[in-house]
Amino acid sequence: MSHSLLRDLPLLELLALDACLRLGSLARAADELSVTPSAISHRIRQLERTLGIALLERRGRGVVPTAAAAARQHELSVLVAEFRRATHALRHVAQQTLHIDVTPVLGATWLAGRLPALRRSLDLPGLQVELSATRLPNAPADPRTDILIELVTDPPTPGRTRLFAASIGAYVDAHSPLPTPVSLADLQRQTLLRQTVVDWRDWCAVAFGQRVALPHGVTLDDPLSALEACLAGGGPALLSTLGAAPYVDSGRLRPLHPARLDAGHYAISLTERGQLKPVARRAVDTLVALAAALR
Repeated sequence: MSHSLLRDLPLLELLALDACLRLGSLARAADELSVTPSAISHRIRQLERTLGIALLERRGRGVVPTAAAAARQHELSVLVAEFRRATHALRHVAQQTLHIDVTPVLGATWLAGRLPALRRSLDLPGLQVELSATRLPNAPADPRTDILIELVTDPPTPGRTRLFAASIGAYVDAHSPLPTPVSLADLQRQTLLRQTVVDWRDWCAVAFGQRVALPHGVTLDDPLSALEACLAGGGPALLSTLGAAPYVDSGRLRPLHPARLDAGHYAISLTERGQLKPVARRAVDTLVALAAALR
């Protein structure tokens, strides 16, 4: 069925014919469609073979329609104009939607608060911003995604711009009786919150110079759940310093120790879909500038 559909709708060939009929020249048609005159000539010949009739006659340096083509020229012109209008309408709808896929903590604690500034910078009243704060390391991107903001440990690569350094610190809810800075002995007596992507032994190696197995209470799959559990008094947790910062500033969390575990950096990039959208490219530039103002 698909092959039949392609034979019945030779779009490139019909666009070439419409341009030739309107402009009276293979060269001018080629210039309008951004192809070579030979490509236009090939498309016309292919269409003539498909339909079994001649469509154009050469007159000097130009072309004129045959009687068969002239009889359908207006109808073809209307159809091509409608096709162009529909294409422009679809493109306009696509350009009015921006989908950002971001890591949970960064989405909740940084990006969500910057969306008003992003909207003001883009100055598109009809723009719809869709935010997925579910980005996990090495996970496939949602096919709707235009912009990725993710935690990476690899060196910078072309097309990926660094936003922030990422570090992990030890935090506890503000009402905990644990001292600051906390000692290893204090932690060994605690029931700790554990994330599957962060290891207390790695943090202990930085803080105390030794990798020590510590008791764990609840194991959580994602950093946002660990943040929420820590805020609720569930115990000490290893959290993103960037994600914890607003809660430290508001007095709901406090750091247990000045030691920080290097966790790479947050980076922003355009997906293949996003690279086709001018609004997505502008949004990346705006978010990079907003991140620079915070550093």
